[in-house]
Amino acid sequence: MKKYFAFVLLLTLIYSCSKEKPFIELESGLAYKLIDDRGGKKATQNDIMILELKSVYKDSVVAEPKPAGGFRLNPYVDAPPNLRDVLLLLGEGDSAHIKFSLEEYFVLTNSRVATDFDTTESVYMQVRVTEINDKQVIADRLQAENDKLIAIQLEKDKALIEAHLAENSLEAKQTPEGVYYVMTQEGTGPKAAAGDLARIDYVLTLLDGTFIDTSKKAVAEANNIYDTRREPYVPYEFEVGAGTVVKGWDLAIPLLNKGSKARLFLPSTLAFGANPRPGPITPNAVVIFDIEVIDVKSN
Repeated sequence: MKKYFAFVLLLTLIYSCSKEKPFIELESGLAYKLIDDRGGKKATQNDIMILELKSVYKDSVVAEPKPAGGFRLNPYVDAPPNLRDVLLLLGEGDSAHIKFSLEEYFVLTNSRVATDFDTTESVYMQVRVTEINDKQVIADRLQAENDKLIAIQLEKDKALIEAHLAENSLEAKQTPEGVYYVMTQEGTGPKAAAGDLARIDYVLTLLDGTFIDTSKKAVAEANNIYDTRREPYVPYEFEVGAGTVVKGWDLAIPLLNKGSKARLFLPSTLAFGANPRPGPITPNAVVIFDIEVIDVKSN
């Protein structure tokens, strides 16, 4: 009896192996294997595909990007021709493995081949299509989700600012957007309107007092943040309302006359946001700008 069951098990294994889907090579030379075919809709030229991706070399995962909202692309526009040919064969819910030579893979990902990689081996990109939808539908949904996250973060940041103000017995004015500011010197000159050029001296710190940057050389030297690469230390000039500075500046500077000095408390959503450049400013950091409006010029 045991021999009978062993024989049946062997036949089952042989049958399963024979049923394994082979890789199919396209005209481009790229090979793929369909793992799961759900028969879902396929992408049109106006659609976005949302993908789950994992790249495997031997038994190691070499890449598994997980951007917020999923890895999104229009296969007709954003994918190189060989990868596009595979993606257009996949419908919503489908999954596939795509076989790349090391050279193909590292050209695709714009990275360098590690010296310890065996160039005779392949990289297998595991792809699953989680959604295919009109690009405007996806854009509107992502914007709504982002707006919700920003609103939640803004309330958190405002609570931190208000606690700091109370702790330091400061009275601040507040703009409708959420900029808090304390006037330390009233100016008598003109205010900057949208399109004007404003020259601003500033000192940037975190809420805990950590110095980050300044336009004043003496302040930089006194607080150990002087950097020769930062020279020259001069007032920063920008066009008001052009979106070339943090949003909090575009909102606050038009409220101040030339010659004014103020301390701005900026929520992260009006400053450097959830993804600042690498450095001392952490994601979702509330920041303080001590500023002086040096000059305002009509542009």
